[in-house]
Amino acid sequence: MNILKIEVRKRGNVGRSHCRRLRKSGRIPVVFYGKGRNESYSLAEPDFRSMDKTSGASLVELEPDEGEASLALVKEVQRDPCTDAVLHIDFIEVTRGQELQTKVPLVIIGEAEGVKVDGGILDVMAREVEVRCRPSLLPSDIEIDVSELTLGDSLHISALPKIEGVTYIGDAELTLVSCVGTASGRAEADEFEDEETDEEGETEGEEGEEGEEGEEDSGGDSGGDASYDSGKQE
Repeated sequence: MNILKIEVRKRGNVGRSHCRRLRKSGRIPVVFYGKGRNESYSLAEPDFRSMDKTSGASLVELEPDEGEASLALVKEVQRDPCTDAVLHIDFIEVTRGQELQTKVPLVIIGEAEGVKVDGGILDVMAREVEVRCRPSLLPSDIEIDVSELTLGDSLHISALPKIEGVTYIGDAELTLVSCVGTASGRAEADEFEDEETDEEGETEGEEGEEGEEGEEDSGGDSGGDASYDSGKQE
């Protein structure tokens, strides 16, 4: 895979006010974690946008203004919940020749048979899958073909393509994508439930009316008895 090279600058200050000043100047604070290393850097926003546009797993080579370049993997990107602006990036060191474990995006290809023919809905339950491999073998993404997926069927991790040197982490039967019932079928089911509810309501109403009529009839008889009993008591 192609490894993107990014220039980073060493930063001595790590406080919040310093990070805010960095962002205002167009740079993003980052931390690089490695074996016995915890180094603070900053990188230019345009460099991050170039990295962010690169689809797939983000394996990069950090080139500091001081010291040697290091191979790194993006561990976490913190964003502002309101503006989506990048606040901070964490990188972890990757050693060439040694296996790493990370998540790779899944790319859905094809149109499911159950969607095209039966009007079903494609339910994507996972957008990425965890893998273990050497850095040089890390795929930018993994394709999963849903063309033959029929209504009611699912694809699991076991259905992913075999890639030499790449091991999928997780239960082989973990569902990634499935083709579920049609939207029209759901609407019809909802209508059927509404009709049943209305019928039950009407039945209860009729039973209630019958009960009231019975009470009125019995009420007249009991009223006479009550009056007779009352008279006896007086």
